[in-house]
Amino acid sequence: MDIQRLNPESLPKPAASYCQITRRGSIITTAGFVSIDKDGNLVGENDIRIQTRQTIENLKLALEAVDASISDVMQTIVYISDMANYKGMNEIYNEYFVEHPPTRATVKAELVLPTMLVEIQAIAVLDE
Repeated sequence: MDIQRLNPESLPKPAASYCQITRRGSIITTAGFVSIDKDGNLVGENDIRIQTRQTIENLKLALEAVDASISDVMQTIVYISDMANYKGMNEIYNEYFVEHPPTRATVKAELVLPTMLVEIQAIAVLDE
């Protein structure tokens, strides 16, 4: 079975050599998404709510590129640079994962740039 490896044009091109989303059969994995817009600009500097919203919107765009949606997400890993931002991140996260929330791990981590407050990675499974 072939593996699709994609960097959707609706998202900024990765700065390093990696795929933003892969699909093999019904299993989909994503890279960690951050609050970068299509032009490569950080959205929502110093605002965890804005950054979380942009990050999840990027995740949605990636999933759409392989005919999936946010409702297909089974697990996420949320990397957050400061646990003081947990409440704000969780508020926006919960807006997106209402009906079928995935399992989730939340990890305090130093992100690539100090201006990045959150990064989200996901695993999704499609019905066959």
